[in-house]
Amino acid sequence: MVILYPNHRGLAYGDGYMQSAGACGQFVKLVGNDLFAVNTDPEAKSFGVLIKDYKAGEMPGIFCMGGVYETDVHEGTINAGNDLKVSENGKLTAGIEEGDEIVARAISISSGTLKFRL
Repeated sequence: MVILYPNHRGLAYGDGYMQSAGACGQFVKLVGNDLFAVNTDPEAKSFGVLIKDYKAGEMPGIFCMGGVYETDVHEGTINAGNDLKVSENGKLTAGIEEGDEIVARAISISSGTLKFRL
């Protein structure tokens, strides 16, 4: 089961449309005027994280601008304190390299659930 739980919610944006489908916990980028797509490029700026699953053309809910969240949508080995970027699948991952955009910081990870701040 995919979870994205807002422990301390930041600003949420709920306008615009999805260019293509996106899943809860994936990060999105702005690709046009109020048009979003899943961000699969760690060097591209992310707008925020999807609140739930959305189909192409739907108006998404996106957590952005801070907050603390818990999710099981992540990849690779992540440790508390790691800076996080988006993976090629639009999920959180560690391993920041030169040119990568940092989108979050890991607070803790336990039983496959990652707590992070935007």
